[in-house]
Amino acid sequence: MNAQEIKEWMYHKFEENAFMKLADISILEVTCGACKMAMDVDPKKHGNRYGVVHGGALFTLADTAMGAACYSIGAKVVTLSSSVNFIRNTAEKCRVIATATLIHVGHSTIVCRVDIEGPDGRKMVDVTGTMFVVGHFDEIPQKW
Repeated sequence: MNAQEIKEWMYHKFEENAFMKLADISILEVTCGACKMAMDVDPKKHGNRYGVVHGGALFTLADTAMGAACYSIGAKVVTLSSSVNFIRNTAEKCRVIATATLIHVGHSTIVCRVDIEGPDGRKMVDVTGTMFVVGHFDEIPQKW
């Protein structure tokens, strides 16, 4: 597959995912080893008891972005561990953006970094995750 075919394959894989639809998550951009995703947050849907976006919803976006970044190099993964720092939140209906980048690719684990920003470009969440490699998508090369 060439770069465009890989991107189209990933968009299709994530568009057909029911949980992504439920969470209002979409892919914005894919490159080899990185992915940018958006979540259209609505505190009435994604909110916690304080009227702001639930941390679990924001982590869902980060976790999904980490998985997508791993997909971009052909790795099938599950989350092994993660560290989440919640920096700020919003009570507004808006779009938040997660940018995931691979920082280490090993044979059995991949470490990924995710920044989630609000619509004003200010950082909301900082995540580092270790993903366990359970297989590979043969059609996607590790480098493209």
